[in-house]
Amino acid sequence: MDPTLYYVLHVLGAFALIGFTFAAFAVPTPGTRRKSMMLTGIATLVMVVAGFGLAAKLHIGFPGWLIAKIVCWFVLSALSGVAFRRPGAARVLSVLALVVVAVALYCVYYKP
Repeated sequence: MDPTLYYVLHVLGAFALIGFTFAAFAVPTPGTRRKSMMLTGIATLVMVVAGFGLAAKLHIGFPGWLIAKIVCWFVLSALSGVAFRRPGAARVLSVLALVVVAVALYCVYYKP
């Protein structure tokens, strides 16, 4: 497959994961928990499969910036579940999510 398709799927998965995570921060009610967890799980799966597919197609290997992105992905994936366990901490979790996304973007564009 073309690396561009992997790139588009990875970015769409990232947008969906970030959007659904912040939606979980906004409305952490028990009624929305199941749907939110399913959507963030699917977005996470699309993001990780496309990301590893892109890394394989581009023959990147596992440099430090890629490992840092994987850690950011794990943290961001876990935050939507934490939002339902601690609904009062939405502001702190939002700031943490923004920092995680900023670190992931820094790793992609500057490759430290």
